[in-house]
Amino acid sequence: MKDLKEQTAFVTGGASGIGLATARALARRGARLILADIVADKVEAAAAELRAAGTDAIGLTLNVAEEAEWARAGDEAQAFGEVSVLISNAGVGGGSGAFETYDPEVWRWAYAVNAHAHLYACRTFLGAMKASGRPGHLTLTSSMVAIVPPPISVAYISSKFATLGIAMALRNELADTRVGISVLCPGMSATNIVATTATLRPGATEQGEAAQTAQNMSGVLVGGMSPDRIGERVVRAIEASEFFIFTHPEWKGMAEAQFAEMLAAFGESADPSYKGDDIAGLIAANGAQRMNIAVG
Repeated sequence: MKDLKEQTAFVTGGASGIGLATARALARRGARLILADIVADKVEAAAAELRAAGTDAIGLTLNVAEEAEWARAGDEAQAFGEVSVLISNAGVGGGSGAFETYDPEVWRWAYAVNAHAHLYACRTFLGAMKASGRPGHLTLTSSMVAIVPPPISVAYISSKFATLGIAMALRNELADTRVGISVLCPGMSATNIVATTATLRPGATEQGEAAQTAQNMSGVLVGGMSPDRIGERVVRAIEASEFFIFTHPEWKGMAEAQFAEMLAAFGESADPSYKGDDIAGLIAANGAQRMNIAVG
């Protein structure tokens, strides 16, 4: 999507962090901005900042985890302008501790924000973006932990893995449309995700080791990459129609080792007499022409 001038962009998690940084980068290209965030005063302050710099922008209060709120957000966005760039970015941490000790309420909440919200966003805007016949772009925020899982929150890793899967599946669906798609997989970023998670998470406040882990992660993320750099990289990827957005090259070696292990696990067929899966038939059965993936 080479020309972003006068395009209307809807950005979730737009009051701070990567969301706001991406909005600023879009504004520098002349885009119009709709910022959506659960924190009302912060999202309006962020929109006011953009307006003061000469950008046409509004702020909307939106809890991305609540499907019912998306209809209102869609109506308010439509009144502002036809959305052609959708940045589904809002995210939270997912608790900590051993998997079998997870509070199911926290687990469901982490998935609602980090994964289910992409469905709600696309139900609200993607159909119209495709039907318009004009260039558009969708960006989903995943994480490097979806590719190289470190020993952190299972809820966070798996919900970000779900986002990666959503993006890869949507890449196939959008292949024959004018809507491009990107998936952002950042490493450590200097955002307030830990503090935001602590404020918004359901259930009891984290105590003991879990609270210490959260405090430790806050300290680690302070030294993370500037969101402004990440936001600028996201917009360059949109302009160049890039699918994968990797911002932290220091993870590449770990990714190579991870995929090498996977590839090495491919051995002989479990049934030597089996003729092999009919991949072309699988694609055709689903009404598709091809699978949007590079085959070397």
